[in-house]
Amino acid sequence: MAEHPVGQAESLLQDGQMQRIELESKPIIVARVAGQYYAFGAKCTHYGAPLDEGVLKGHSLICPWHHACFDVRSGTRTEPPALNDLPHYPVRIEDGTVIVTIPEEGETRPRRAEKQADPRHFVIVGGGASGSAAAEELRRAGFAGRITVLSASPDVPVDRPNLSKDFLDGHAKPEWIPLRSEDWYAEHGIELLLDTAVTGVDPAAHSVTTNRQARFRYDKLLLATGGIPRQLTGVPGAELDHIYTLRTLDDANRIIQAAANGKRTVIIGASFIGLEVAASLAGGRDVAVTVVAPEDVPFGHILGDDIGRMLQREHEQNGVEFRLGNGVAGFVGEGEQVTGVELESGERLDADFVVVGIGVVPATDFLRESGLALHDRDRSLRVDGHLRTSHPDIYAAGDIARWDDGSDQGLRIEHWRTAQQQGVVAARNMLGEDQLIDDRVPFFWTAQWSVTLRYVGHAASWDEIIFWGGTPDDKEFIAFYVRDGKLQAAAGRGYSAELDAIEFILRDRMPLSPGQMRDPGFDFVAYAREDPQPAE
Repeated sequence: MAEHPVGQAESLLQDGQMQRIELESKPIIVARVAGQYYAFGAKCTHYGAPLDEGVLKGHSLICPWHHACFDVRSGTRTEPPALNDLPHYPVRIEDGTVIVTIPEEGETRPRRAEKQADPRHFVIVGGGASGSAAAEELRRAGFAGRITVLSASPDVPVDRPNLSKDFLDGHAKPEWIPLRSEDWYAEHGIELLLDTAVTGVDPAAHSVTTNRQARFRYDKLLLATGGIPRQLTGVPGAELDHIYTLRTLDDANRIIQAAANGKRTVIIGASFIGLEVAASLAGGRDVAVTVVAPEDVPFGHILGDDIGRMLQREHEQNGVEFRLGNGVAGFVGEGEQVTGVELESGERLDADFVVVGIGVVPATDFLRESGLALHDRDRSLRVDGHLRTSHPDIYAAGDIARWDDGSDQGLRIEHWRTAQQQGVVAARNMLGEDQLIDDRVPFFWTAQWSVTLRYVGHAASWDEIIFWGGTPDDKEFIAFYVRDGKLQAAAGRGYSAELDAIEFILRDRMPLSPGQMRDPGFDFVAYAREDPQPAE
C-alpha cells in the first residue's frame, strides 16, 4: 500500500472536472464532485475506452465508446455493457494536499453470495444478454439464494455484438468472446446448465420443464430466450447447404469456415447484421460480397435516407455490391450445396455461400400452453414497465419482451445493451425493488468499414431529422430525431462527448428544443450537467 500526493485540493480540479494520471504504472482518474475528490481506474472495464474522454455528470461517468456508466464514488458499474466495476482508490485531503492510496488489487466483479443463505430459488431461462446480466445482477445486489440459468446454447454466454464485427473479420481472438468462463459462474454460485432448452412453463406449479426431462421449481422466474433468426423457408432451394444465419458463436464459426473455402457470398438483408457481416467478410476475409434487400436505401426506416446512403457508399467504395429494391426468387445449387441466388428481377448471382440477415422473431413457442399474455402481432411476451408478465412471479427481458410504454402496441427493442439493461431491471424487481425500464435509455452501436455509428434513445418514427455539427456526407455529425417538437433519439459519428451528454439529457428528461438542436454553438455537455428540469 502506497500513498501518492497528486496536487493541492483547492487548485487541482474544479467541481465536475477530472484528470488522468499515472500512479505505480496504473492509469487512474482523479475527479472532483461537490468538493469531494475520488480516484478510480481510467479504462472502461468493457473494451478499455479512456474514461477521461467521457462525460461526468454529478457522480455518474459515462464511457465515450459504448455508454457503460460508473459511479465515481465507488467505481460501481451502473449501466452495461461493462460487466465489472472500476478499481477504486481511497482519497484523503491532508494539509490541503490530495493524497491517493494504491492498495492491493480490489475485487471488481460481483461478489459471491454466501452459499444457500437464502432459501429462494430464482430460475433464468436463456443465456444471452438479458439472462446473463440478470444472474450477475442478482449476485451484485446481494441475493444469496440459488440461481439456475437454463441455456439452450452449448456455449457460455458470449459477446454477441462482436460476432458480426471483430470476431468475424478475424481481429478478435476466440478467447475474447465468452463474457465469463464456466468457472466464473461456479465461483459465484450460479448454476449454468448448457444445451438445456425449456419446453414448458407451468405458472400455477411454479415450475419449468426442459428437453432433458428435468423439472425445476422456482420462486421467481425470468424468461429471456431472445430471438430466432428469420429464415426464407418458403423460398425454393432454402434447404440447400451453406445458407447461414448469424446468431450464435457456432453460426459465426460456420461462416468463417465457409469464407475460407469460398470467395463469393450473397447477403440477404441490409440489416445491421447483414451489413456488418458484409464489411467483415469483404474487409477481413477477402470475400466478394453482394447485398440483396427489398428497400431502396439501407437503414432508411431506422436512421433516415441520408445516413443510409452514406453507409451504402462506404460499402460500395470498398467493393461491396448492392441489389436493392429486390427480393429472392429462389436458391440454386449443385447437389446439396448452394451455388447461386435468383432474384425477383431475373438476375442470378453466383455464390459459394449465403448469409441471411432479415431480423429475428421472439423465441416464445415454448410458452403456447403457459397462459401468459402474448402479443397478437409477433408473439412477444407482454410485460409491464417493471418487466413483470401477466403472472406476478414471472418476468421477461430482452428480445421476447414487449413492455407497456403507454402506447397501444407497447415497445420491443432488439439491442444488446437494452437487453442487458432489462436483465438488470428484472433482477432488481425480482428482489422486490421498484425499477422501471423506461428510466433506462436505449443505446446501440455499429461498425462498418471506417464508420462507427452510435445511436442513443429510440425513435420508431419522426417528423424531422435535424443535423448538427455536419452532415452524413462529412462523416462527422449528430442526427436528432424529432417528433412533435421533442427529441426521441440521436445518432452520430464523432462528437462522442455530445452523444454521451444526450444520453444524460434523455435519461433526466431534460427539455431540448429544435432551436437548440439547430444551434451550431450549443454546448450539449454543459447543458446536460445542469440540474435536470423535466420536460413538460
